[in-house]
Amino acid sequence: MAKNESFNPEMYSVQKTNKFVKVLIYIGLILWLLIDLFPLYYLFTFSLKSSLEITGSNVIGLPKEWLWSNYTRVFGMGKKTGEPPARHFFANGGLEKCFTNSVIIAVATIVISLLAALMATYAITRIVWKGRKTLNSIFMLGITIPMHVALYPIYSACSNMGMLRSYSALIIPYAAFSLSMAIMVCTGFMNDIPKELDESACIDGCGLWGTFFHITVPLMRPALATMGIYIFLQCWNEFMFASVFGDEAHYTLPVFVSNLKGSNITDWGLVGAGLVLATFPMLVTYVFMSRKIQESFMVGAVKG
Repeated sequence: MAKNESFNPEMYSVQKTNKFVKVLIYIGLILWLLIDLFPLYYLFTFSLKSSLEITGSNVIGLPKEWLWSNYTRVFGMGKKTGEPPARHFFANGGLEKCFTNSVIIAVATIVISLLAALMATYAITRIVWKGRKTLNSIFMLGITIPMHVALYPIYSACSNMGMLRSYSALIIPYAAFSLSMAIMVCTGFMNDIPKELDESACIDGCGLWGTFFHITVPLMRPALATMGIYIFLQCWNEFMFASVFGDEAHYTLPVFVSNLKGSNITDWGLVGAGLVLATFPMLVTYVFMSRKIQESFMVGAVKG
């Protein structure tokens, strides 16, 4: 600014927002919030209605009769009952068994994917060796391949190795198809970690594995949180592999919910209760981990 120019404070002051405009902004935000919450409201009320209300007489409104028994019946699906116990499609415990299967598969996939991605990223970004860029390019090719395109080759391979109808038939493909995305995200974060930290650890007598687990891994927590949620949602919602590769002892929640629909007559309240129980873990996971996701995005924005 030239010396002869006078300072005008109005040019650099923040003008207060008009009250009318502020009211419009709040109204718009409230409407947007209602639009976002409506699917949750609809799903919850859907699960507490009868099929008659759902299909015509009361589609959007609150239930005329709150049928909490829909949840009780969902938990009773698949249990062996009668004398002798009748065999059902979910003969190994119903909802509880399918929920346990989903948790086991999701947790195992997350652990394997993140550990493999961290090690691969560390070898590509921190260790100098011939061919590391080529290997990274090969990993990135995995992003371009849709998971379900490889359904038949994976089925054939698992069948030949005797892996069908087991947890490994789902965990290994899920982890393999999550690896490319995890490496891409981890590479962006690891490149921003100063290499001087590795050198300092080496001077202090820390070996390669010590540097990896004590220096690199703790600094990668935002990326691990982001990828952990991404992999969890991918595994939890996956249906095709779970229905083809599994049996009644290894079915996951999406398969359980899909089989609540009858071939001729469907109890939609029962289906709604199953959908709520299958969706609830995802909502809880996001609520508790949303701060980590936001922090990872902010770290990436600042470092970028």
